[in-house]
Amino acid sequence: MSASLVRKALDLFKDDLIEDSTEGAKRKKRAKAPQDPKKMISTNKKGVTKQLKRLQRGRQKQTLTVKDKVTVSAIEQYKNQRKEDHTLDNLKYIRSFKTKVDRNIGAEVLEHHRGRLAKNQPQKKKKRRKDASVFSEEDFLNFEAEYIGGRK
Repeated sequence: MSASLVRKALDLFKDDLIEDSTEGAKRKKRAKAPQDPKKMISTNKKGVTKQLKRLQRGRQKQTLTVKDKVTVSAIEQYKNQRKEDHTLDNLKYIRSFKTKVDRNIGAEVLEHHRGRLAKNQPQKKKKRRKDASVFSEEDFLNFEAEYIGGRK
């Protein structure tokens, strides 16, 4: 086939080729446009959420680029994540109360908010029993008098 015959054939089908090319462009645009993830998954009831998560993860990976990445130093991260100590502010707030709380009521409130686990319970004070001996002073004096020869 010569080049002139190809040109003539293309001229005959020129109108058809233009319409096809516009439809192809529309198809490409549709493919690039973000689709609803629910339409992309299967109709099975099992595994739907897993497929949705997988699709969303795929979108995130496509959008992330090095240009979008912001580097933050470790020191800045530490400063942002460090917990602040609010005890002084809380003490100022408590001291600003006009009425003072009775110590017994404060102890009751603390006891109420204490957890039920064993680690949260206060250690019970063991009562020391007074050392009570079976023998009295007279018994010791009698013993001393009998065996050692002490006074009575």
